[in-house]
Amino acid sequence: MPVKSDPAREETIVERQPAIPSPLPWQAAQWQRLGAQWTAGRCPHALLVSGQPGLGKRRFADAFAALLLCDQPRHGLACGECRGCQLRIAGSHPDFIRVVPEKALGPLKVEQIRQLGEFVGRTSGREGVRVVWLAPAEAMNVNAANALLKNLEEPSGSVVFLLITDNPSGLLPTIRSRCQTIAFPVPPQQSSLRWLSDSGVEGEAATGALTLAGGAPLLAVSLMEPESRELREQFLVDLTALTRGDESPVTVAGRWETPGEGTDLNSLLQCWQSWVAQMLRARSTDSAAEREIMALLQRLPGAGPGGMQRLFGFYDQLLKARALLSGNSNPNKRLLLEELMIRWSALFR
Repeated sequence: MPVKSDPAREETIVERQPAIPSPLPWQAAQWQRLGAQWTAGRCPHALLVSGQPGLGKRRFADAFAALLLCDQPRHGLACGECRGCQLRIAGSHPDFIRVVPEKALGPLKVEQIRQLGEFVGRTSGREGVRVVWLAPAEAMNVNAANALLKNLEEPSGSVVFLLITDNPSGLLPTIRSRCQTIAFPVPPQQSSLRWLSDSGVEGEAATGALTLAGGAPLLAVSLMEPESRELREQFLVDLTALTRGDESPVTVAGRWETPGEGTDLNSLLQCWQSWVAQMLRARSTDSAAEREIMALLQRLPGAGPGGMQRLFGFYDQLLKARALLSGNSNPNKRLLLEELMIRWSALFR
Protein backbone atom coordinates (compact mmCIF):
# COMPACT_ATOMS: atom_id res chain seq x y z
CA MET A 1 0.00 0.00 0.00
CA PRO A 2 1.15 3.59 -0.58
CA VAL A 3 2.84 5.14 2.41
CA LYS A 4 1.87 8.51 3.84
CA SER A 5 4.09 11.42 3.04
CA ASP A 6 4.66 14.88 4.44
CA PRO A 7 2.47 17.45 2.63
CA ALA A 8 4.24 19.61 0.09
CA ARG A 9 7.60 18.02 0.90
CA GLU A 10 9.46 19.99 -1.74
CA GLU A 11 8.05 23.28 -0.48
CA THR A 12 9.14 22.38 3.06
CA ILE A 13 12.71 21.96 1.84
CA VAL A 14 12.54 25.20 -0.11
CA GLU A 15 11.36 27.18 2.90
CA ARG A 16 14.04 26.06 5.36
CA GLN A 17 15.98 29.29 5.33
CA PRO A 18 18.29 31.30 7.56
CA ALA A 19 17.42 34.74 8.89
CA ILE A 20 19.01 36.21 5.76
CA PRO A 21 17.41 34.34 2.82
CA SER A 22 19.46 34.36 -0.34
CA PRO A 23 19.02 33.08 -3.90
CA LEU A 24 20.39 29.70 -4.89
CA PRO A 25 23.52 29.42 -7.06
CA TRP A 26 21.63 28.84 -10.33
CA GLN A 27 19.49 31.93 -9.68
CA ALA A 28 22.36 34.41 -9.81
CA ALA A 29 21.54 35.92 -13.21
CA GLN A 30 17.87 36.52 -12.38
CA TRP A 31 18.80 37.97 -9.00
CA GLN A 32 21.32 40.34 -10.49
CA ARG A 33 18.86 41.66 -13.10
CA LEU A 34 16.07 42.13 -10.58
CA GLY A 35 18.39 43.74 -8.04
CA ALA A 36 19.60 46.20 -10.65
CA GLN A 37 16.00 47.15 -11.45
CA TRP A 38 15.23 47.68 -7.77
CA THR A 39 18.33 49.78 -7.19
CA ALA A 40 17.46 51.95 -10.21
CA GLY A 41 13.89 52.42 -8.96
CA ARG A 42 12.41 50.48 -11.88
CA CYS A 43 11.11 47.40 -10.08
CA PRO A 44 7.77 46.23 -11.58
CA HIS A 45 4.74 46.25 -9.33
CA ALA A 46 4.08 42.56 -10.11
CA LEU A 47 6.51 39.71 -10.66
CA LEU A 48 5.64 36.22 -11.87
CA VAL A 49 8.29 33.80 -10.57
CA SER A 50 7.97 30.82 -12.88
CA GLY A 51 9.53 27.40 -13.41
CA GLN A 52 9.01 23.71 -12.78
CA PRO A 53 8.81 22.44 -9.17
CA GLY A 54 12.07 22.01 -7.30
CA LEU A 55 14.01 25.00 -8.63
CA GLY A 56 13.71 27.17 -5.52
CA LYS A 57 11.18 29.72 -6.74
CA ARG A 58 9.76 30.25 -3.26
CA ARG A 59 13.20 30.75 -1.82
CA PHE A 60 13.96 33.34 -4.50
CA ALA A 61 10.70 35.16 -3.77
CA ASP A 62 11.39 35.04 -0.03
CA ALA A 63 14.87 36.48 -0.54
CA PHE A 64 13.53 39.34 -2.65
CA ALA A 65 10.70 40.06 -0.21
CA ALA A 66 13.28 40.19 2.59
CA LEU A 67 15.37 42.63 0.59
CA LEU A 68 12.36 44.88 -0.08
CA LEU A 69 11.40 44.94 3.62
CA CYS A 70 14.92 45.46 4.97
CA ASP A 71 15.84 48.91 6.31
CA GLN A 72 19.59 48.51 5.75
CA PRO A 73 20.40 46.02 2.94
CA ARG A 74 23.97 44.75 2.75
CA HIS A 75 25.70 43.46 -0.36
CA GLY A 76 22.40 43.13 -2.19
CA LEU A 77 20.70 41.06 0.53
CA ALA A 78 18.58 41.74 3.61
CA CYS A 79 20.73 42.48 6.67
CA GLY A 80 18.82 40.19 9.03
CA GLU A 81 19.32 42.60 11.95
CA CYS A 82 17.29 45.79 11.39
CA ARG A 83 13.79 46.34 12.73
CA GLY A 84 12.25 45.45 9.38
CA CYS A 85 14.11 42.14 9.28
CA GLN A 86 13.24 41.37 12.90
CA LEU A 87 9.54 41.91 12.19
CA ARG A 88 9.73 39.74 9.08
CA ILE A 89 11.52 36.92 10.91
CA ALA A 90 8.93 37.07 13.70
CA GLY A 91 6.14 36.86 11.12
CA SER A 92 4.63 40.17 12.24
CA HIS A 93 5.77 42.67 9.61
CA PRO A 94 2.79 44.97 8.92
CA ASP A 95 3.79 45.44 5.26
CA PHE A 96 4.06 41.77 4.32
CA ILE A 97 1.28 39.31 3.58
CA ARG A 98 1.62 35.70 2.49
CA VAL A 99 -1.31 34.17 0.60
CA VAL A 100 -1.35 30.36 0.39
CA PRO A 101 -4.11 27.70 0.17
CA GLU A 102 -5.86 27.00 3.45
CA LYS A 103 -5.17 23.29 2.97
CA ALA A 104 -2.16 21.62 1.36
CA LEU A 105 -2.74 21.15 -2.39
CA GLY A 106 -6.04 23.05 -2.07
CA PRO A 107 -7.27 26.07 -4.05
CA LEU A 108 -6.70 29.75 -3.40
CA LYS A 109 -10.20 31.01 -2.69
CA VAL A 110 -11.75 34.20 -3.94
CA GLU A 111 -12.36 35.29 -0.33
CA GLN A 112 -8.61 35.16 0.32
CA ILE A 113 -7.89 37.34 -2.70
CA ARG A 114 -10.59 39.85 -1.85
CA GLN A 115 -9.08 40.32 1.59
CA LEU A 116 -6.00 41.73 -0.14
CA GLY A 117 -7.98 44.85 -0.98
CA GLU A 118 -7.61 46.26 2.52
CA PHE A 119 -3.88 45.48 2.63
CA VAL A 120 -3.23 47.00 -0.80
CA GLY A 121 -5.41 50.05 -0.15
CA ARG A 122 -3.94 51.23 3.14
CA THR A 123 -0.69 53.10 3.64
CA SER A 124 2.52 51.42 4.72
CA GLY A 125 2.91 50.81 8.43
CA ARG A 126 6.61 51.68 8.20
CA GLU A 127 6.69 54.10 5.27
CA GLY A 128 8.17 51.49 2.98
CA VAL A 129 7.18 48.93 0.39
CA ARG A 130 4.30 46.56 0.99
CA VAL A 131 4.77 43.02 -0.35
CA VAL A 132 2.13 40.46 -1.39
CA TRP A 133 3.62 36.94 -1.61
CA LEU A 134 1.23 34.49 -3.32
CA ALA A 135 1.73 30.83 -4.20
CA PRO A 136 0.87 28.76 -6.06
CA ALA A 137 -0.67 31.32 -8.37
CA GLU A 138 -2.19 28.63 -10.60
CA ALA A 139 -4.29 27.47 -7.62
CA MET A 140 -6.62 30.44 -8.18
CA ASN A 141 -9.88 29.70 -9.94
CA VAL A 142 -11.37 32.19 -12.41
CA ASN A 143 -13.20 34.18 -9.74
CA ALA A 144 -10.11 34.46 -7.54
CA ALA A 145 -7.96 35.40 -10.53
CA ASN A 146 -10.40 38.14 -11.56
CA ALA A 147 -10.39 39.49 -8.01
CA LEU A 148 -6.58 39.66 -8.11
CA LEU A 149 -6.68 41.27 -11.53
CA LYS A 150 -8.51 44.27 -10.09
CA ASN A 151 -5.55 44.92 -7.78
CA LEU A 152 -3.02 44.45 -10.59
CA GLU A 153 -4.88 46.79 -12.94
CA GLU A 154 -4.71 49.71 -10.50
CA PRO A 155 -1.31 49.23 -8.85
CA SER A 156 -0.18 51.28 -5.90
CA GLY A 157 3.32 52.65 -6.23
CA SER A 158 4.36 51.12 -2.93
CA VAL A 159 3.00 47.57 -3.41
CA VAL A 160 4.94 44.71 -5.02
CA PHE A 161 3.15 41.46 -5.89
CA LEU A 162 5.25 38.29 -5.94
CA LEU A 163 3.31 35.52 -7.69
CA ILE A 164 4.95 32.08 -7.72
CA THR A 165 3.84 29.44 -10.22
CA ASP A 166 4.84 26.00 -11.45
CA ASN A 167 2.44 26.33 -14.36
CA PRO A 168 2.10 29.83 -15.88
CA SER A 169 -0.26 28.52 -18.57
CA GLY A 170 -2.75 27.88 -15.76
CA LEU A 171 -3.05 31.64 -15.18
CA LEU A 172 -5.30 34.08 -17.01
CA PRO A 173 -3.43 35.75 -19.88
CA THR A 174 -4.51 39.12 -18.46
CA ILE A 175 -2.67 38.35 -15.23
CA ARG A 176 0.47 37.18 -17.03
CA SER A 177 0.47 40.32 -19.17
CA ARG A 178 0.52 42.55 -16.09
CA CYS A 179 3.52 40.83 -14.53
CA GLN A 180 7.19 40.75 -15.34
CA THR A 181 8.12 37.08 -15.61
CA ILE A 182 11.19 35.83 -13.77
CA ALA A 183 11.70 32.45 -15.43
CA PHE A 184 13.89 29.69 -14.05
CA PRO A 185 15.06 27.02 -16.48
CA VAL A 186 16.56 23.75 -15.30
CA PRO A 187 20.19 24.41 -14.31
CA PRO A 188 23.06 22.56 -16.03
CA GLN A 189 23.53 19.06 -14.64
CA GLN A 190 27.06 19.67 -13.36
CA SER A 191 25.93 22.76 -11.47
CA SER A 192 23.10 20.78 -9.88
CA LEU A 193 25.36 17.87 -8.99
CA ARG A 194 27.82 20.23 -7.28
CA TRP A 195 25.02 21.70 -5.21
CA LEU A 196 23.68 18.23 -4.39
CA SER A 197 27.18 17.16 -3.32
CA ASP A 198 27.35 20.15 -0.97
CA SER A 199 23.96 19.02 0.38
CA GLY A 200 25.30 15.53 1.11
CA VAL A 201 23.89 13.71 -1.94
CA GLU A 202 26.60 12.29 -4.19
CA GLY A 203 27.42 9.69 -6.82
CA GLU A 204 24.84 7.54 -8.57
CA ALA A 205 22.23 8.42 -5.96
CA ALA A 206 22.49 12.10 -6.86
CA THR A 207 22.42 11.45 -10.60
CA GLY A 208 19.44 9.10 -10.31
CA ALA A 209 17.45 11.47 -8.10
CA LEU A 210 18.21 14.40 -10.40
CA THR A 211 16.99 12.40 -13.41
CA LEU A 212 13.74 11.50 -11.65
CA ALA A 213 13.30 15.15 -10.64
CA GLY A 214 13.57 16.34 -14.22
CA GLY A 215 16.80 18.18 -13.39
CA ALA A 216 15.34 20.13 -10.43
CA PRO A 217 17.89 20.02 -7.55
CA LEU A 218 15.52 20.72 -4.64
CA LEU A 219 13.05 18.12 -5.81
CA ALA A 220 15.95 15.67 -6.16
CA VAL A 221 16.78 16.15 -2.47
CA SER A 222 13.13 15.58 -1.62
CA LEU A 223 13.05 12.36 -3.63
CA MET A 224 15.95 11.00 -1.59
CA GLU A 225 13.93 11.06 1.62
CA PRO A 226 13.09 7.53 2.86
CA GLU A 227 9.30 7.92 2.66
CA SER A 228 9.47 9.32 -0.85
CA ARG A 229 11.80 6.53 -1.96
CA GLU A 230 9.51 3.86 -0.47
CA LEU A 231 6.50 5.39 -2.19
CA ARG A 232 8.29 5.51 -5.52
CA GLU A 233 9.56 1.94 -5.25
CA GLN A 234 6.09 0.61 -4.48
CA PHE A 235 4.63 2.54 -7.42
CA LEU A 236 7.20 0.96 -9.74
CA VAL A 237 6.40 -2.49 -8.31
CA ASP A 238 2.73 -2.00 -9.16
CA LEU A 239 3.53 -0.73 -12.65
CA THR A 240 5.73 -3.77 -13.19
CA ALA A 241 2.92 -6.05 -12.00
CA LEU A 242 0.68 -4.52 -14.65
CA THR A 243 3.17 -5.42 -17.38
CA ARG A 244 2.97 -9.07 -16.29
CA GLY A 245 -0.80 -9.05 -16.08
CA ASP A 246 -0.66 -9.79 -12.34
CA GLU A 247 -2.84 -6.79 -11.44
CA SER A 248 -5.93 -5.09 -12.83
CA PRO A 249 -5.35 -1.55 -14.15
CA VAL A 250 -8.54 -0.38 -12.45
CA THR A 251 -7.44 -1.85 -9.11
CA VAL A 252 -4.00 -0.25 -9.30
CA ALA A 253 -5.52 3.10 -10.29
CA GLY A 254 -7.77 2.99 -7.26
CA ARG A 255 -4.79 2.26 -5.05
CA TRP A 256 -2.86 5.30 -6.28
CA GLU A 257 -5.66 7.82 -6.83
CA THR A 258 -4.75 9.18 -3.40
CA PRO A 259 -1.14 7.99 -2.85
CA GLY A 260 -0.95 9.30 0.71
CA GLU A 261 -1.95 12.28 2.77
CA GLY A 262 -0.52 15.40 1.12
CA THR A 263 1.21 13.47 -1.67
CA ASP A 264 1.00 15.03 -5.11
CA LEU A 265 -0.13 12.62 -7.81
CA ASN A 266 1.63 14.82 -10.35
CA SER A 267 5.01 13.99 -8.79
CA LEU A 268 4.33 10.27 -9.19
CA LEU A 269 3.46 10.81 -12.84
CA GLN A 270 6.71 12.75 -13.21
CA CYS A 271 8.61 9.69 -11.95
CA TRP A 272 6.63 7.51 -14.36
CA GLN A 273 7.51 9.91 -17.16
CA SER A 274 11.18 9.71 -16.20
CA TRP A 275 11.12 5.91 -16.28
CA VAL A 276 9.52 5.93 -19.74
CA ALA A 277 12.15 8.42 -20.90
CA GLN A 278 14.87 6.06 -19.65
CA MET A 279 13.27 3.21 -21.57
CA LEU A 280 13.18 5.29 -24.75
CA ARG A 281 16.76 6.40 -24.30
CA ALA A 282 17.99 2.85 -23.61
CA ARG A 283 16.15 1.45 -26.66
CA SER A 284 17.21 4.22 -29.06
CA THR A 285 20.87 4.45 -28.00
CA ASP A 286 21.40 0.83 -26.96
CA SER A 287 22.57 2.07 -23.56
CA ALA A 288 21.96 0.63 -20.11
CA ALA A 289 19.43 1.91 -17.58
CA GLU A 290 18.53 0.94 -14.02
CA ARG A 291 17.90 -2.76 -13.54
CA GLU A 292 14.15 -2.35 -13.00
CA ILE A 293 13.84 -0.15 -16.09
CA MET A 294 15.78 -2.63 -18.24
CA ALA A 295 13.45 -5.38 -17.00
CA LEU A 296 10.45 -3.35 -18.19
CA LEU A 297 12.11 -2.74 -21.53
CA GLN A 298 12.73 -6.46 -22.01
CA ARG A 299 9.01 -7.14 -21.56
CA LEU A 300 8.03 -4.52 -24.12
CA PRO A 301 7.04 -6.30 -27.37
CA GLY A 302 8.26 -5.02 -30.70
CA ALA A 303 11.88 -3.92 -30.95
CA GLY A 304 11.31 -1.96 -34.15
CA PRO A 305 10.02 1.56 -34.84
CA GLY A 306 6.42 0.50 -34.17
CA GLY A 307 7.18 -0.41 -30.56
CA MET A 308 9.04 2.83 -30.03
CA GLN A 309 6.18 4.82 -31.52
CA ARG A 310 3.72 3.33 -29.03
CA LEU A 311 6.06 4.17 -26.15
CA PHE A 312 6.47 7.74 -27.42
CA GLY A 313 2.69 7.97 -27.61
CA PHE A 314 2.36 6.90 -23.99
CA TYR A 315 4.99 9.46 -22.97
CA ASP A 316 2.82 12.13 -24.59
CA GLN A 317 -0.19 10.83 -22.63
CA LEU A 318 1.74 11.30 -19.39
CA LEU A 319 2.62 14.86 -20.38
CA LYS A 320 -1.05 15.64 -21.09
CA ALA A 321 -2.15 14.08 -17.80
CA ARG A 322 0.35 16.16 -15.83
CA ALA A 323 -0.78 19.30 -17.62
CA LEU A 324 -4.39 18.56 -16.65
CA LEU A 325 -3.39 18.02 -13.02
CA SER A 326 -1.43 21.28 -12.97
CA GLY A 327 -4.18 23.37 -14.53
CA ASN A 328 -7.52 24.61 -13.29
CA SER A 329 -9.71 22.01 -15.05
CA ASN A 330 -9.96 19.83 -11.90
CA PRO A 331 -9.95 16.49 -13.75
CA ASN A 332 -11.34 13.28 -12.31
CA LYS A 333 -8.12 11.78 -10.96
CA ARG A 334 -9.53 8.26 -10.77
CA LEU A 335 -10.60 8.22 -14.43
CA LEU A 336 -7.38 9.89 -15.55
CA LEU A 337 -5.27 7.33 -13.71
CA GLU A 338 -7.39 4.40 -14.89
CA GLU A 339 -6.87 5.44 -18.51
CA LEU A 340 -3.12 5.69 -18.00
CA MET A 341 -2.96 2.29 -16.29
CA ILE A 342 -5.02 0.65 -19.04
CA ARG A 343 -2.84 2.17 -21.76
CA TRP A 344 0.33 1.16 -19.91
CA SER A 345 -0.88 -2.42 -19.51
CA ALA A 346 -1.81 -2.56 -23.22
CA LEU A 347 1.76 -1.61 -24.21
CA PHE A 348 2.99 -4.97 -22.99
CA ARG A 349 0.39 -7.16 -24.70
